[in-house]
Amino acid sequence: MSKKAPTKNSAKETSKPTKVVDTASEKSQGQAADRADHRVPIQLLVDYRSDGSYLFDFCKDVGAGGVFIETKTPLSAGSEIDLTFTIPDSKETLRTKAKVIWSQGPIAGRADINVGMGVQFTQFNESQRKKLDDFINRCGGNQSSGRNSRRAG
Repeated sequence: MSKKAPTKNSAKETSKPTKVVDTASEKSQGQAADRADHRVPIQLLVDYRSDGSYLFDFCKDVGAGGVFIETKTPLSAGSEIDLTFTIPDSKETLRTKAKVIWSQGPIAGRADINVGMGVQFTQFNESQRKKLDDFINRCGGNQSSGRNSRRAG
């Protein structure tokens, strides 16, 4: 469902190979067990920029530390992005720098696998961090204590 917005340097854009995790079930179970943040299941439109490309996809859940972005073309682990989204009860758009912690490409015969990437927030201003924490708390999650370097996904 990724849509690329036109950029001035379209001819220079190159696609990066996606790291495919072939032990998807084990990996996702391990990530859920290791995760320090409560995740709020939600479908939000997110837009993100990486290497001059603008992309639009949906996140499947959000936590104080990051989001899972459902996309058929996940970026490789380690990719840095500028991420923008609006939480449902806020009129303010939240902007943060983020890093792809893991990515899951499609696996033949495994329609049950969520293809996408776990993204960790790396930079929020204090006001935006509070808005996100308040939203997560209202949805039954625990707050992040203002930390912004937790593992995503």
